[in-house]
Amino acid sequence: MPLFGAREASNGQGDDEGVESVDGPSPVGSGSNAQPAPPRPRPTGTKVDATTSYTQAALQAGYLSGLGIVARMQVLPDSTTWDGNEVVESLQQVSSTCPDTLTRPGPCNGHSHFPIGAKLRARGVRPELPATRNRFYDIHTSQSEDVSFLHDATRNPKGIDSCESVCRQDYSYDGVVIGSHSIRRQFRKGKLNNHDVTIIDVTKTDLAPAAAGNQQQGNPGSGGGSGSPPPGGGGKP
Repeated sequence: MPLFGAREASNGQGDDEGVESVDGPSPVGSGSNAQPAPPRPRPTGTKVDATTSYTQAALQAGYLSGLGIVARMQVLPDSTTWDGNEVVESLQQVSSTCPDTLTRPGPCNGHSHFPIGAKLRARGVRPELPATRNRFYDIHTSQSEDVSFLHDATRNPKGIDSCESVCRQDYSYDGVVIGSHSIRRQFRKGKLNNHDVTIIDVTKTDLAPAAAGNQQQGNPGSGGGSGSPPPGGGGKP
């Protein structure tokens, strides 16, 4: 996979966690004459800088299940430039009222690497997002162009109208956790253009002490935050 490369399931029927990995260059400097590198500074935290929902755009574009958010994350302290380094995520399930079969591989799977200060390539309904100092982009979506998750008897055998999944995400730098966050996905049945759809709203909040007091916000004019249902959206909230 090329540097800053990304892929999405060709049929659009997966969760995004774990598919935005980056294969960066190997560290330089080895051999018998190499000197031990001095300890380098480490970030003290990460925080949600902004979120943008693409739920409305995906459903209007014909997705039957969608979508979620792109979160722009800030690496702290901002007084140091961290661009060119990377953070690595780990995820774990905190709670879920959804069937295990609802999405694949599941919203709390992934071990992606994120380059700080890199742009995000356009993909599907998501436009390219610019490189920004001390920021990186993390995508939290579940989607399908072919099936409405909650209307599918195999994925939703009990026929529930809505459910929620919560993941804890930790970001590490040089193997040390520097920030923790909560990712909440809400799935609910809806209707759009006479089609059954599953509306997926995602919110992300800070858990790490270093990021305490941060308020989640959206990019001005870009529909940040949790997406609202499309006109005619039904189902239980």
